[in-house]
Amino acid sequence: MARPSSIDRLPDQVREQIGALRRQGSTIDEIMAKLGELLAGAETPSRSALGRHVKRIDVLGDRIRASREMANALVDRLGDDGENKMLRLNAELLQSALMDLLVSEDGEPVTLEAKDAAFLATALQRIAGATKTDADLTLKIREEAERKAKVAAVKAAETVGRERGLSSDTIQAIRAQILGVKA
Repeated sequence: MARPSSIDRLPDQVREQIGALRRQGSTIDEIMAKLGELLAGAETPSRSALGRHVKRIDVLGDRIRASREMANALVDRLGDDGENKMLRLNAELLQSALMDLLVSEDGEPVTLEAKDAAFLATALQRIAGATKTDADLTLKIREEAERKAKVAAVKAAETVGRERGLSSDTIQAIRAQILGVKA
């Protein structure tokens, strides 16, 4: 196992500061100057170590951005109401990653060991479970919204009916026939 880089051995808050500076668009030289201030006399990592670290941050950031764009395109293509976009996005990405694992670069099927097959089955089962939980939650939310809308419509029909002089029988008929609410 490779030993941690000089950047990885820095305190967490210093590494977080490096990431924050990079997100703000700071150059390696600007980050080196800030490290000199932050570490005040302690051993400062070399410029090349910082460059390798920043390059890893940039590559990771590019991957995340590409994944988000791809996932957003997938979600847009599949359709989504926005509430559970991240779940659907993650499920699609995980399924895609699992499929990539099952096919080699030359297009031939990959042979899995028993533990790998079990891991894959568990991952697929969890994706299915999360998707079902999401679908159940979405259904409950819609049913509750429907119920609230129906209650509001009944109250409005009763109020407007009384204001317009409709009889109780007419209001009950509206409730039953139009709004689907009995008594």
